[in-house]
Amino acid sequence: MLGLIFVVIFVQTPIQILSIIHHPSIISLVVGGVIYLVFFGFAIWGALIAYKSVYKQTNHGLNLKDWLLIAKAYVLFFVIEIVLSFLNQLVYAQKTTENNKNIMAILHANPVILMCFTMTFFSPILEELVFRGYLIKGFFPNFKPLIPMLISGFLFSLCHDNSNPISFLIYMSLGMILSYVYLKQDKIEVSIGLHFLNNLIATTLMLIGMLIG
Repeated sequence: MLGLIFVVIFVQTPIQILSIIHHPSIISLVVGGVIYLVFFGFAIWGALIAYKSVYKQTNHGLNLKDWLLIAKAYVLFFVIEIVLSFLNQLVYAQKTTENNKNIMAILHANPVILMCFTMTFFSPILEELVFRGYLIKGFFPNFKPLIPMLISGFLFSLCHDNSNPISFLIYMSLGMILSYVYLKQDKIEVSIGLHFLNNLIATTLMLIGMLIG
């Protein structure tokens, strides 16, 4: 588990290195991008092996019930995020979380398409396999939902950049909601779908902010 958490934290390292290079050459961007994608691919592959070692999932694909749950869960998180973001601005004068600031900095310094692609598709898969699939099924297979939800949410938030307790709660609440939908449907695809929807909307809003900013 510690190894997988380490991978989640440092999987963005190749593109972070690119972001601090002033005026990188085309070759540097291509090589760095390929290394980044390969590293991410191996990370997902390792997380999938770990997940399958603790749980042999038989149900695959999303049905209408799953999508309705994803939609309801997203609305719940959206409301929670608005409330906590308002408190974050009121108490700490922060309009966005430290994690989103760092993402925006990388977006400004690197090919936007590559970063948006991994944020939307790769990150949800990797993080769900680790923080919902492997963690919950490997360590809390017979526990009541609240305990794995709290621990999964806590560790999930711990792996995101947070500058204060309120921003920590934003990511912890997302982690708990992702855990809830996973436990309710017992399908990793459901939490991946919700995570994908959240990141897709967040990435789209960031791009709009870059365009009008």
